[in-house]
Amino acid sequence: MIQKIKISGIFFLGFYICCSLEINAQKQEKSNVLVVIYDDLNDWILHPEGHPRSITPNMDRLRGRSTNFTNAHAVVPVCGASRASILSGLSPQVTGLWSFGEWQKNMILANSVSLPLHFRNNGYDVYGVGKILHEGSGGDFYTEYGKEPDYGPWPWKGKGDAFYCPKPSQYKKWIPYMPEVMHRDLNYAPLSSLPIWEVDKNIPGASGWFNQRLPEEELSTFKYVSDSNREKMPDEESTDWAINILNQKHSKPFFLTVGYIRPHTPLYVPKKYFEMFPIDKITLPPYKKNDLDDCAKVLRDRWQWGYIKFDVLLKAGGEKDWKEWVQAYLASVAFADDQLGKLMESMDANGYWDNTIVVMTSDHGYHVGEKNVIQKWHLWNESTRVPFFVSIPQNKGKGFICNKPISLIDIYPTLVDLCQIPINPNKGKSNLPLNGRSLSPLLMNPNSPNWNSSVALMGVKDQGQAPNFSVVSDRYRYTLCNDGEEELYDHVKDPNEWINLAKDTRYGITVGQLRNEMERIVSSIDN
Repeated sequence: MIQKIKISGIFFLGFYICCSLEINAQKQEKSNVLVVIYDDLNDWILHPEGHPRSITPNMDRLRGRSTNFTNAHAVVPVCGASRASILSGLSPQVTGLWSFGEWQKNMILANSVSLPLHFRNNGYDVYGVGKILHEGSGGDFYTEYGKEPDYGPWPWKGKGDAFYCPKPSQYKKWIPYMPEVMHRDLNYAPLSSLPIWEVDKNIPGASGWFNQRLPEEELSTFKYVSDSNREKMPDEESTDWAINILNQKHSKPFFLTVGYIRPHTPLYVPKKYFEMFPIDKITLPPYKKNDLDDCAKVLRDRWQWGYIKFDVLLKAGGEKDWKEWVQAYLASVAFADDQLGKLMESMDANGYWDNTIVVMTSDHGYHVGEKNVIQKWHLWNESTRVPFFVSIPQNKGKGFICNKPISLIDIYPTLVDLCQIPINPNKGKSNLPLNGRSLSPLLMNPNSPNWNSSVALMGVKDQGQAPNFSVVSDRYRYTLCNDGEEELYDHVKDPNEWINLAKDTRYGITVGQLRNEMERIVSSIDN
């Protein structure tokens, strides 16, 4: 790592040493780290033109004191695999984890050192709360871990698993079109809209909200009288737990990760957040009829769940229900933003900005009707693009905007680099190198000549099939499917990815260049 050389009582620093001083000049030897990761938070908080307008003053504030990576993408646009790649720094090509699976049950991951454990092994007190890995903590990586993932509160019929129980009014509307098990990914309502399951020959009946507890006999009522007289939601409990950590006196640097559930479905949040978005003011996201006609067949035919949900929403309630769903998503994002605001208030009160690195992102994006999908897990911008802010102590570049294509797999090597701990966490275990790259050069200069990567790689893989890969450059998205079919979108002329240019001979050189770059990266990981 960079060292400071003292000559005659004066520090003479080279360029990189100067960057290190800018990033790490503080009273304690190592920076603290705060990582905030949301679930299903798409790029609407970046206020893309023509999209529904989110209200996120706290995310906006953090963005203003951070480097805002506007072209950041998930490695795999699904929570289990994305989170595993973030915390391992390893590509799914290496781990074999393209979907869901627990860390300890994957041979590669179980023999590798997670990001929090690497910091714990190098002198940090490490804390976590909420949904970090898909399963929560994932292992003995932390000095202390708070609440595990909880998607509640839930309606409940009086029997069965509350996790799959829909709201009765929506159940009656949607059940002709879809299996009940899918309702949990489509439900929305303010907490003030108390669910009531009436008794019939198959249902014991129950009213109100319930906490998710298993087995079912341990289910308990979630108290709701009003927004000001209610039990705290799981994300609010996670915020309180994290603030308690921030309020403590620490003799060692800390590494704190806070994993928020919302805006993951079901979209249940307090009524006041729905009221921030009057239904008559809701605009729908950009939409093109027959948008899928020129898309690759492999991509159109995979992961039908998302298509079914959007189709059901329109069949059952038309554009009105679609607007309600957009309203509920925006309300959930506003609720999620409030949690960040409370963390930032604690950062202010405890004077942490001068000695703490802050990272805020999402595990992947989310379609809210674009391309006829309500879901993630696709190789289009709505699924892969994420907000990604990095705030660094003493950084004179606060408010930088970086349009370079980067990947969430870069988080691990970036934090290791910034905090000056060993770059080879897996030495003596799996011995696997990290697949990402440190973003340090871009944090000091978003156009740094020391950053020579022209694309970010992402992919999806279905069981028994070869992967489908996509790369995003500063202008284009190029996708190569496992059957050889291709897609190319020009984000300057076509930010909504409505026109597939892959078969347009005028773009033959561009397709060739991006395909070569994709194959180079895939090959380097495989080897």
